[in-house]
Amino acid sequence: MTTSGEEPQERPTPRPGSYGEIAPGVPKYGQYAPAGWEPPKQVGDAQNASTPQSALSSATAYPGYQGPLQGKPTTAGAHLAPPKTVLVSIRLIQLAGVLQLLSTLAIALVLFVPSLRDVAVNTLRAATAGDPAIAALYQDPAMMNALLYTAFVLSVLASVLYLYLAKKIRRGANWARIASMVLALISLLALGQPNVLAIIQIALGVVAVILLFRSPGKEFFVSRKSHRP
Repeated sequence: MTTSGEEPQERPTPRPGSYGEIAPGVPKYGQYAPAGWEPPKQVGDAQNASTPQSALSSATAYPGYQGPLQGKPTTAGAHLAPPKTVLVSIRLIQLAGVLQLLSTLAIALVLFVPSLRDVAVNTLRAATAGDPAIAALYQDPAMMNALLYTAFVLSVLASVLYLYLAKKIRRGANWARIASMVLALISLLALGQPNVLAIIQIALGVVAVILLFRSPGKEFFVSRKSHRP
């Protein structure tokens, strides 16, 4: 407003490259804000409203981002999970290990229960009656003790090996797959024994190895090997 006798004052025209006041209380362009200054609530709300959603989305893709996606599986490592056939193979190997544990328990009972030991010795003598050399070995108590203790230790080691290989196969260790194949081939030599439990155990190992060396199992081990540091 102007009074009589006064000429109206004109606002200075901004020069090129200069900016006027953005809002009351907001520093002008090129000026430093004083220490502790915060933008007025209206200006802060306007800035938040003008922030594009794409900028927030791009932040989640940053390698160091630790926001809502933390702890969730990423698609980059989804193909490194064992396929269904490998999981079935692992279960078969674990089941074979459980059967081996049962064999270990049976040997332990024969070792420490005299009545069961007599039954086992008589059974072995009857089975080897046609071979005098082997029958003579079973007649020696010291030799029988040595055979039983050796069988017990080997059975314990075999049980642990089954479970250990199953664990490593789940993690994609190719050497564990190869070791399982070698053990399955060696176990075929025991098919001539009239032991139903051993035959089932051998069959489980052979089927498990076949699944490990067929698709998609073999691709799983190749993928894990290529991503291993």
